[in-house]
Amino acid sequence: MDVTVDAAGNLYVADNGNDVIRKITPLGGVTTIAGTGAPGSINGPNLLATFVDIHGIAVDAAGNVYVTEGYSKIRKIVPEK
Repeated sequence: MDVTVDAAGNLYVADNGNDVIRKITPLGGVTTIAGTGAPGSINGPNLLATFVDIHGIAVDAAGNVYVTEGYSKIRKIVPEK
């Protein structure tokens, strides 16, 4: 549905069709950074959280990812280290 790029050139994809957030590195590596793939709107650890109706995505200088769900919710994804 939407994409954004961080300072390191990583591309972040709001994958609305699969209800997940993906990261694509400059070398082409693709990982799911958040979401189970099942629709829902439940907070939790990145790969246990659920998303539905993802519209927008942004990333800040600290690497936090923000996604909009529906038309009334903004969710923050903190990178796992």
